[in-house]
Amino acid sequence: MSEEVTARLEAVAARLERVAAKLGGGGGDDDEVPIYVADYEAIINKEVKDLAETIDKIGLEGAKQPMLDAFANSLQLVKRISKSKKPSAGELNEFLSGVKTAYEQLNAKAEPRGKAARKSDRDLEMIYTSVRECANACNWPKYAAPGMTPKQFIAGDCGATSSTKITQLLLKCKDDGKKQKGKDISPKLKALFDKLEEFVKEYFKTGVDWNPKGVAISEASASGGSGGGGDDEKKESAAPKKKGKKKAGGAGGGGGGMAAVMGDLSKGLSVTKGMKKVTSSMKTKNRKDRSGKVAAPKKPVKKNKRKKFGPPTTKFMGGRWMVENYDESPDILTVEKANLKSNVFITASDNCTINITNKVKAVTVDNCVKCRVFVNEVVSTVEIVNCKSVKVIVVENGKVPSFAVDKCESPQIILSRSAYEAQPDIYSSNVSAMNVEVPGKTDNDDNKEYAIPEQFLTKIDCKTGVCTTTPTEH
Repeated sequence: MSEEVTARLEAVAARLERVAAKLGGGGGDDDEVPIYVADYEAIINKEVKDLAETIDKIGLEGAKQPMLDAFANSLQLVKRISKSKKPSAGELNEFLSGVKTAYEQLNAKAEPRGKAARKSDRDLEMIYTSVRECANACNWPKYAAPGMTPKQFIAGDCGATSSTKITQLLLKCKDDGKKQKGKDISPKLKALFDKLEEFVKEYFKTGVDWNPKGVAISEASASGGSGGGGDDEKKESAAPKKKGKKKAGGAGGGGGGMAAVMGDLSKGLSVTKGMKKVTSSMKTKNRKDRSGKVAAPKKPVKKNKRKKFGPPTTKFMGGRWMVENYDESPDILTVEKANLKSNVFITASDNCTINITNKVKAVTVDNCVKCRVFVNEVVSTVEIVNCKSVKVIVVENGKVPSFAVDKCESPQIILSRSAYEAQPDIYSSNVSAMNVEVPGKTDNDDNKEYAIPEQFLTKIDCKTGVCTTTPTEH
């Protein structure tokens, strides 16, 4: 029987055991494994394994192990969700440090610096970037509504970047060998992102549901799964078992042989009266006086932040609301006082979420990086200029007549059903990796994404003198 079939059967068995326990059919206990653990292991055993084999096949050096390490780290977190209370951002980042390390290793291949950059292969860098985004997708537990959901992060951020880079490779690469590598790995990447998207949509649609009565994630024990034990289980199985002394008169070590065993069983619960009860506070994992754990001193990590010309502010000036100089704000920045007579101008902000709640005249997003802007209703237009990885999301019942995107890298526009049915005009110039996401035919259908063309074909008819330009399709 193939490993794929075995993984699927184990996932089905986990579901059946859970249903049987709920219906009173037995087989369940207090430490039963959640269904999503088995499903996540099935993805690792099938889609992740297929991608790893393809990486070996195409000879992508140094990419396989970091990608596998990232998913192994995220699996350990998934196994602890049901027993953990909601961790702080710092605790979650510390637990997912393996994902960060894997991302940095792959990023060194995707975006080499110094001497390595001069010897690098630009075409292979696109494939490394696509694999890097697989490791990055393991950060999905960090995202939750009302901001970006896990599904939006996997599909709209990681999946879109991965798909765009492979598409660029297939369009621009002139080396048939490298182009074939892109064709080989493309379906494996798509299959993995599709499965991850289905997984988070089914179990963690708006974010991870932590256990309010649980313990800290660093102290929680892992729920066992179908894919074998974790580190704790390996240590336990590797520990030598103590040998007991044999007592005279019995083959099994108890005086009286089977007759004594049956006699003890007939006593019922009274047989355990003399035993000492182990309370929760006596367990090693819950003891506060544990010693011997030495934590290495953490070295401060310097982040290369952009220079800001002034403090972060939200102020009204010259008929418009200025939102500027915000950097990695943990809270959602809400612009509540903007109205129909004023514009909103967002500039020089990085890694933050801005929510414009009221109907406004116009919105401009300028010189921002990795920002998410939620808009309700706009009278004229939404402009995105000189930005990187910026997302503009039109909320439900909101409408925007037109969008203008200029000199941007990886911009994304997400339309609600009301905004989609208003059929907005979308103007774009000098952009790369731009996507527009619209709702499916029904509310139950998945959103559909459209990639905005970057390459065009121009032909001039020598007889008529007519010039025609059309988007390049692959």
